[in-house]
Amino acid sequence: MSLLGKLGTFAQSLASSATSFERVKDMAPNQVGVYIMRYQGKVMYVGRAIEDRSGQSTKGLRKRLQEHWRGAANCKPELHRHRREISVTLRPCQSVAEAKALEAELIRRFNTVEEGWNLRYE
Repeated sequence: MSLLGKLGTFAQSLASSATSFERVKDMAPNQVGVYIMRYQGKVMYVGRAIEDRSGQSTKGLRKRLQEHWRGAANCKPELHRHRREISVTLRPCQSVAEAKALEAELIRRFNTVEEGWNLRYE
C-alpha cells in the first residue's frame, strides 16, 4: 500500500474513534478538517483546521491541534488548561468549504456555544 493510502486509512481510523488529545495531536493528518473535543464525555468544542484562516499561522489538523496543546495565543485557554483530560475526534475534509459547513453543523448539533467553549456560530 502506498504512503498516501496508508495515511488515508489512518485518517479514517482516527475519524471514527475518539482518543486522547496528546496522542492525536502528533498523529493527525496535515489536511483540512474538523476536530471535536470532549471533556468529561461531553462535546465542549468544535473547531476547524483550514489553510486560510486569519490568525492561524499553520495548516492542517496536526498543526492546529499542536497549537491548542501548546496554548498558543490564538487558541482557547480551556483547551490548554484541560488538555490531558480531553479526547479528540477528527473529521478530515476534502475542501475548506466542506470543513466550514461541517464545523457549523456540529457546533449547532452539540450546542457548544451555549453549553461549551465555542464563542459563536460561524
